[in-house]
Amino acid sequence: MKMTTRKWGAALFGAGTAIAAGFTVYKWLTGQSVGFSELTSTAILLGSFLSAITWGSREEGDGPAQDEELGRHITMKSAKISYFILTGLLLAALVVEKWAFGRENMALIVVTCFSMIVLPLTEWIVSRQYR
Repeated sequence: MKMTTRKWGAALFGAGTAIAAGFTVYKWLTGQSVGFSELTSTAILLGSFLSAITWGSREEGDGPAQDEELGRHITMKSAKISYFILTGLLLAALVVEKWAFGRENMALIVVTCFSMIVLPLTEWIVSRQYR
């Protein structure tokens, strides 16, 4: 079995994700504060791991490449789906903030409003190219 670049990347990013997530959970369980650096490093490594297991290379033939037609289709469809998921999560965070803490987070409200505008605005701008 040949180790392709995809498999090497997945192994390295998977190990890094496990280490970062394990350290974050350890800090949380021992009562230490978990902050920005622990959460973002875990998220970045997890995103890199997921990318590594998704995309192959044309030369090695180990999965769809991002620059091929199938890769572009996967990217386009997943971007739109993730946009709606993220907007839903922002709305859920607003509801939780209001119910759990009885306050309104103005920054979160503004970001949620922008999230509802970004897709239609972007579609309008892109559609202008085809008129």
